[in-house]
Amino acid sequence: MSDRVLVNADLKFVQDVMKAGGGDLNKCYQCSTCTVACPLTPEGAPFPRKEMISAQWGIKDKLIKNMDPWLCFHCNDCQDQCPRGAKPGDVMAAIRNMVIAEISVPSFISKATASLSGSIGLLLIPMIIIAAVIFAVKEPNLAEGQIIFSRMLPVTFIDLIFVPTALFALFTGFLSIKKLIGGLKEAYPPGPDGEPLGEALINVLKDIMTHKDFKECGINAPRNIAHMALFYGMIGLAITTACVVVIHYGNLFFGWFGYDTPLPFFHPVKLLGNISALAAVTGIFLIAGRRMTSDIIGNTVFFEWMLITDILLIIVTGILAQVIRVAGIYPLAYIVYYCHLVFVFFLFAYAPHSKMGHMFYRTAALVYSRYSGRSKSVGVNLLEMTKQELPEKT
Repeated sequence: MSDRVLVNADLKFVQDVMKAGGGDLNKCYQCSTCTVACPLTPEGAPFPRKEMISAQWGIKDKLIKNMDPWLCFHCNDCQDQCPRGAKPGDVMAAIRNMVIAEISVPSFISKATASLSGSIGLLLIPMIIIAAVIFAVKEPNLAEGQIIFSRMLPVTFIDLIFVPTALFALFTGFLSIKKLIGGLKEAYPPGPDGEPLGEALINVLKDIMTHKDFKECGINAPRNIAHMALFYGMIGLAITTACVVVIHYGNLFFGWFGYDTPLPFFHPVKLLGNISALAAVTGIFLIAGRRMTSDIIGNTVFFEWMLITDILLIIVTGILAQVIRVAGIYPLAYIVYYCHLVFVFFLFAYAPHSKMGHMFYRTAALVYSRYSGRSKSVGVNLLEMTKQELPEKT
């Protein structure tokens, strides 16, 4: 008599995967063309076929602890070759989005970022906090004299708002990554072929900086340029922010520079910020343009649109704020700057719970993949994944 296998199918999970972007999941008839087409899958235990099976069967626990959705970069080579139009790349992206919703701490934030109404609710938090601080500390005569944003909200109070916000994001992100790695360890214990942790981290950072895996894509290879522009644009903006902080506090406490913010338009830090903003905007428009016009991109759900929309609003309001300030248009300059701070807060506070969380979770998963040896091959038997003890016949 053959062994019996018990599968605890979670039908709601199947429906959630389809709602999260994997709407064509049920078209898959397990031909395995996707595993052949994928340029990134390790030999021996390829993806995404086994993930398509698990998603169709509703094996939620195993998918939540699965490494391979994070090794997929949604290049859509599999979707281009799929004879049924099942869009395995979209299913893998949907699984990643749902993993974030499951492991993020607190989970209600990530679930809120997946919808317009939830995101609006989250946006109200910084709107109220920042507005309350502004009305408490702003100078009474903002309409008089030069427009200086620190008259509305001093830098010290900005830091009192954003430093705890960043710490909240780091702490919740750490807890979420800990849950992710804990699940990966259960499914993929470290093996003899794994790299030392330090070496694995360095190699992953090299791959990220060069976008090595993006370059492996076939039909969707042009998106590498868009992602590089957005990625390095955001790095440039982060460096700009750090430089502004150093200039402000270095001058305030030590008199290092002999000047304070706002910086002149042709100051090197200001130029870096504007060039980085231009690069990031270019990347966003290239990404958005391909998503809206290309048939090979696949589905794009609100969860993914929300991030690039927020980044775009941050950049646009940041540029407009400095232009309107120089033009001396009161009170529009202060209003735009307020909006800029709200959008920045949204990005900072909810980073681990939004699409931006991919940056943290994928990095952690890629490092553990090398550390465990999964980047080479770790065999996974689907029946073993689903097998549970059944009572013997009496």
